[in-house]
Amino acid sequence: MTEKNSDEGKLVSILEANNELEAITIKAFLESQGIDAAIRSRQIPMYDGIAKAWNPVWGYVVVMEENRERAEELIVQYLDSCSDIEESEDMDYTDEEIHP
Repeated sequence: MTEKNSDEGKLVSILEANNELEAITIKAFLESQGIDAAIRSRQIPMYDGIAKAWNPVWGYVVVMEENRERAEELIVQYLDSCSDIEESEDMDYTDEEIHP
């Protein structure tokens, strides 16, 4: 996937990733839904995280402009489902609920 190609359209950023794992996870999720995605890191490997001090964003997940709306919808749905899982893990269960 190239930055800009007149035959294919233009890449747009759809997510500012806080870390590499977040970027890889969202990219893989979008690709599993049929949307080509790429990651653009703002980090400089030999500086071992110093770039993160200058810019709080680790990098970006980018998609083709024509896929932007669908990709954004999918990301919202995905993040909502993750927060639902976290909420259910935080619930206090009684021993009777766990061992009926």
